[in-house]
Amino acid sequence: MKRKTITYYISRILPGILLFAMVFSCEDLVDESQISEIDPQNFFRNNSDALAAVIGIYDGMQPTFRLKHYLWGEFRGDSYINGNDGAGANNIELTTNDVTSGNAPALDWGEFYNMINRANEVIANVPNIDGFDPGLLAEAQALRAYAYFQGVRVWGSLPLFTEPTRGFSQDLFKTRTDAQTILNEVIIPDMLAAEANMPINQLTNNFRFSLTSIWALQADVYGFLGEDELAREALLKIVNSNRFRLANSPEEWQNQFLNDSNDPFSTEFEGNGPLKIQQGPELILSIRYSLEEAGTANRAGIFALFFAGIPSFNLSPALENKWTERFPIDSLGWVTKYPDVDPVLTAPETVVNEDGDEVTVINPVYGDWRYYLCRENFTNLESKGSGNARLSKYNKQNYNPGLDDSDIVLYRYADVLLYLAELENRLGDSTRALEIVNDFREARQLPAVTVAEFGATEDEREIFILDERQLELIGEGKRWWDLRRTNRALEVLNPILDTLTGGVPLTQERLLFPIFDEHLIENDLLEQTPGY
Repeated sequence: MKRKTITYYISRILPGILLFAMVFSCEDLVDESQISEIDPQNFFRNNSDALAAVIGIYDGMQPTFRLKHYLWGEFRGDSYINGNDGAGANNIELTTNDVTSGNAPALDWGEFYNMINRANEVIANVPNIDGFDPGLLAEAQALRAYAYFQGVRVWGSLPLFTEPTRGFSQDLFKTRTDAQTILNEVIIPDMLAAEANMPINQLTNNFRFSLTSIWALQADVYGFLGEDELAREALLKIVNSNRFRLANSPEEWQNQFLNDSNDPFSTEFEGNGPLKIQQGPELILSIRYSLEEAGTANRAGIFALFFAGIPSFNLSPALENKWTERFPIDSLGWVTKYPDVDPVLTAPETVVNEDGDEVTVINPVYGDWRYYLCRENFTNLESKGSGNARLSKYNKQNYNPGLDDSDIVLYRYADVLLYLAELENRLGDSTRALEIVNDFREARQLPAVTVAEFGATEDEREIFILDERQLELIGEGKRWWDLRRTNRALEVLNPILDTLTGGVPLTQERLLFPIFDEHLIENDLLEQTPGY
């Protein structure tokens, strides 16, 4: 289908800020239109204009999170080590938790504030349109809440802008507003207003905020605040919407992420270049990318981060050991632990029979099939020893990052259910928590969890659930935030960091990220994050 575009002028918050021309596009969303040199105050005339501006926020979301979704939420956890001596210094800082204030890819917030400013324009102007669509206002409110929530988790306190900024002004230079104020005065009001304004029939949309993704955001925010009852309530709204289910086969699970010509279950597409599938019953909200849209800002960062030619990040031995201990990959270990459960996957092997003829036999593949689908060279584990394999959840071979149109999954149903299990356990219903975990295990065709294995205490059960989340959500930008939410980052990571070359033990202060050096130079009202 033909790509649709709309163009208009909007200001952008950057330290050296000026008006600039912005082009944004989103397939199947808006009719083609060209608008040039129109002041935002005169742009919002009808709902078509409002829709164009909302799509502009999503357009700003693409460059904001193409790398940072993972640099912020994935690599500071215990799932990776630095790839090799060729890995970039900025990336190594994440795996060693020695983030410095010069790390531009992780810390430059120019695109972040650009996205927020676009949301501010919509929130300020759409209510002035006669008969405005409240769903469009809801999307802008949800997008601003989402952005500021990420900012609070990353930096704690940060400059707060809730009104559109146009042109250069001293008002652009602000001090950091404390996290609690931003939560109380912007994030929580925005996410509640988004729920109230979103029409009840707009329950789902894979690439735009809808009621179910607003509830997922609410659960994240309430969980960050320790409001477990409210987080549980938001998650149950998603469950009770009956719009999602767990993938129930390896193929269906893999297809939610795969963007590769090498389909591990078929040779049909082999050698034909990137194959974007990324569809499935669990996907609640993703950031959409398309090869039809020009420019690096409209490409994801997945190929470059997870499966680059010179890898910056390899799966950690700690993760691989956890995975193979929970689901042994050798026949003796599997049969000893799970004597009544047959493995799901099989693999052909050519052997010589007693008559000297070559024959093909089908052997069981022991272990968790997700392990094989997420590990580089899954058909030959010995070729990449522990600590040397890249994550292959999204692609199985190297591709030009300029061809990376992989969608970034923000929320999916497995995340919702395992988080719900975590909350049920913490709220005192361990029976329900175990039921959810075993419903999840059944969908993944994995052995059920016994009461003894689940744990005798709330703490043991929480660690078990967090490990389940780590294996399921690897590569989705969740692990660091899981450790932060449950206050386990120091206890999990410091024993590992003590063994890593260049590893720096974490402190409570250094759970936050520093402010980028250049922002401190440009704005002398800013103070560096304590601990840096």
